[in-house]
Amino acid sequence: LFLKLRSWPRNAATMATLGMSHVNFEDTETEDEAAPPATSRWRPSAWRVHGALILAQVIFGAAAVVGKLGVEKFNPLLFALIREGVAGPLLLFLAIWRDGCLIPREGDWKLVPAMGFCVFANQAFSILGIKLAGPVISSAWQCSQPIFTLSISLALGWEAPTWRKMIGILLSFLSGAFLVTYGHATGDAGAMGNIFLALNCLGTSLYVIYAKLALQHYPALTVTAWAMMAASLMMAVLAGILNNNCEVIRFVCPPVGENDFTCEDLETSCLPWHVPPGALLPLTYFVLGNSIGAYLLITWANRYARAGYVLAYTALQPFTSTLLSVLLIVAGVQGLEMPGWNALGGLGILLALLLLILDGRAQHQADEADRSFERKARG
Repeated sequence: LFLKLRSWPRNAATMATLGMSHVNFEDTETEDEAAPPATSRWRPSAWRVHGALILAQVIFGAAAVVGKLGVEKFNPLLFALIREGVAGPLLLFLAIWRDGCLIPREGDWKLVPAMGFCVFANQAFSILGIKLAGPVISSAWQCSQPIFTLSISLALGWEAPTWRKMIGILLSFLSGAFLVTYGHATGDAGAMGNIFLALNCLGTSLYVIYAKLALQHYPALTVTAWAMMAASLMMAVLAGILNNNCEVIRFVCPPVGENDFTCEDLETSCLPWHVPPGALLPLTYFVLGNSIGAYLLITWANRYARAGYVLAYTALQPFTSTLLSVLLIVAGVQGLEMPGWNALGGLGILLALLLLILDGRAQHQADEADRSFERKARG
């Protein structure tokens, strides 16, 4: 992956899309006249781009609370299958309606299964990681996504490190980890649980990298639709193979001793192909909010933001979950847990958020200045 991306053609269109401002004009080539909207001169403000990234993480964070209110007895394999199986075709329909029926160029076909596998890996390894390591460790691992993305981006030379960006991401990771782990029993995660969660987070980071390459030539809605459709096909294969195995169902849905089910001779807390009635609204939120809304926001902003910023606000997920839980508990909703001293981690997240927004605004202005200079140099 590193060698392939390092050798990617570095013309003006590529640099503009990847957000690489530290490029001399003499090193660039003539921009392709047939370049898609990814290289158009209009660019949204830094506030709009980073606002989209923040909103995406707030949507993801709210999903953690929504999930607690109706999916406890839902087979996670079936949940992921329905989620991606509905989101993929919906996104593809919207993409065809909005962008037309686009076909990847000959050299770009490989990006579609690559992006799809990254989304699929995010879902599959998340299910395994949560079962082996528990939800607390899983939530803490999500805060490492910007570290993976920034490390890959720096290694590829796509952007330069700045003190605000480095401190902001580190502070965000530490504060998010404190928010989800302090005062909670983490248990024995084991090596395999942590490995699966690392692969889960790496899948999200690599999606950002691959999608940024695809966004050079295709609109964000189409790129998101291709990735989600490919992921839904992969999830259909996985669920079709594993969902009829009661040993697997017992693993992903271990018995809890209350209202359990029987799969052949094994006790489980869910049925292989059963959709609990109470899970319909949460499932709808995950389809429309997470798989369509949040992924589309991230992909759209990925066109304009540097790779290191795209997942920089991941720590807003536990912050949003905590804040929403408090509001719902105050409103009288049952089944949620009031936070304790771990809520202080939210202060670090807010400080990190401020650092990242300020740094993003400064680098956005620098990028605009470089693009203006290049346009003037070309006459």
